Amino acid sequence: MKKKIFATYAILLLMGTIITGLLSLSFVRISYLNNIEKMLITNGNLINSLVEDKLDDRTFSQINFSELAYKYSEEINARVTFVDKDGKVIGDSQVQEPELNTIENHLYRPEIQEAINGDVGISKRFSTTVEIDYIYVAIPMKKGGIIYGFTRLAYPLYEINKINLGLIRNIIISVIIGFVISIPLGYRYLNHMTEPIKEITNIARKIANGDYNSRVNVESTDEIKILADTFNFMSHTLNTNISELQDKNTKLKSIISSMKEGLIAVDNNKKIILINSPSKKFFNIDSDDIFGAKILTRINNHRIKNVLGEMLDKSIADKAEVVVEEPERKTLKIYTESIKLNEDPNRIIGTLILILDVTEMRKLEKMRTDFVANVSHELKTPLTSIMGFIETLKSGAINNEKVRDRFLNIIEIETERLTRLIDDLLTLSDIESNGLDFGKKEKISINNVICEISHMAEELSKQKNVKFSYEVEDELPYLYGSRDWLKQLVLNLLENAIKYTPDGGEVKFFGYKRNDNIFIKVKDTGIGIPKKDIPRLFERFYRVDKARSRKIGGTGLGLAIVKHIVRVFDGEIKVKSEEGKGTEFTVRIPL
Repeated sequence: MKKKIFATYAILLLMGTIITGLLSLSFVRISYLNNIEKMLITNGNLINSLVEDKLDDRTFSQINFSELAYKYSEEINARVTFVDKDGKVIGDSQVQEPELNTIENHLYRPEIQEAINGDVGISKRFSTTVEIDYIYVAIPMKKGGIIYGFTRLAYPLYEINKINLGLIRNIIISVIIGFVISIPLGYRYLNHMTEPIKEITNIARKIANGDYNSRVNVESTDEIKILADTFNFMSHTLNTNISELQDKNTKLKSIISSMKEGLIAVDNNKKIILINSPSKKFFNIDSDDIFGAKILTRINNHRIKNVLGEMLDKSIADKAEVVVEEPERKTLKIYTESIKLNEDPNRIIGTLILILDVTEMRKLEKMRTDFVANVSHELKTPLTSIMGFIETLKSGAINNEKVRDRFLNIIEIETERLTRLIDDLLTLSDIESNGLDFGKKEKISINNVICEISHMAEELSKQKNVKFSYEVEDELPYLYGSRDWLKQLVLNLLENAIKYTPDGGEVKFFGYKRNDNIFIKVKDTGIGIPKKDIPRLFERFYRVDKARSRKIGGTGLGLAIVKHIVRVFDGEIKVKSEEGKGTEFTVRIPL
């Protein structure tokens, strides 16, 4: 603390001196520039008054402004420049008359632009002609309301720079003198102020380590003495109560800290008397100072508040399950049990609340139920069809060659569909089981993979009468992973696009590199996907149009496989679609 106070003291002293010096510097500079401006304006008006008798269209061009510029410059000790109304320099005290034609036009100089309107133009800037910082004042030369040109006076600012350097030198000297005088005095005062605080700190450290008999001795009559006496009284009080509380708190903290479940204890007025960290996370409670607050006032979720309120009002053991949507979807199981005194079991002093997070358990249960139902349905449909045709053949249709061949073809199609379904299930299981197996990674040439798949896509598109094209950058960087999985990722996207694009439609494939990422894009002009179906598009067995999907041979697992392969490559996949106009899948894979 001593170092911090001393550093703050020194910084404030330094800042005060510097700020005072800078303000003085600014004041002197502003005053100096204002005086120069007034002087230049006065001199400019005087010069104009001397030449205004000669101002008319006939005699203006006969005036030797170069001679006048040299003459007046020596008298007022400033640079004088005469500019005609078109901005041409016709006289300058620092430029020889033959060289005037080499000076650039001054019409668009800031001070001239202001003077064109009949006002006095003022500007401060670096002169490119003589390479010095100047303050410029331009005054219109006018007679009878007609402006014939401008008298511009310039004064160099190197004098103010000298003044600035002198002031800066004085500021530095003041800072050094101030530090030499004030630092020892400040250090001595800090020692006097911090010694008692240091002693109190040392005694507090001893008490924190268990030595409750230590006392603070301060020879003072100010507030620090009061603080020391109060501290000694607190130490005495702690010494009498800490042993009992320490034992109870140690046991209670040990139990609570080892729990993963949320635990809250409230009294009969529903005020919090105990709460652990998991409970705060479950109920989204940020504040640490919540002991004594009513539990229902600290819960923001209305559903949890209503359910828990009903459970606490019953004053009996109860349980309930609540789904929380914010900040993330969770399923919580809440149990309540009355807290009774050992001495008087009939006396209830509060309620114990236990919170369990069963989100993953419910997800797994739903996934298992959905998966079994979907697989059963997908297997049952072709099997029922096969069994029906077999029974028909056994009933005598086998003797009719035409009917027999048609039924056998249908059985073959359904068998192939079952095979595809089982293959997709095995692929999905393999990806989920071995997705992070780094030992199986291999060097993959994306261009070669795309070249192989493009031939397959072209054949498939010809069968569907769909136009297929692709644009791929040459020599894309190599990826590392499973070549077969990357191949299946691209193939599944292309097959989907071609399958769901009607005759005469178009499918485009793009492959390119951007910012250390490989992008794979498949775009079609197919039937599109309704907005409500896009969030569920990558779920297993989810189909937008189930009847159409089965008719064209889809298993409902293609996009689920794509999603898992993208995850294995640490990438992401996005979908853009408009119903009736087409769909675009974009896969980003980091290098």
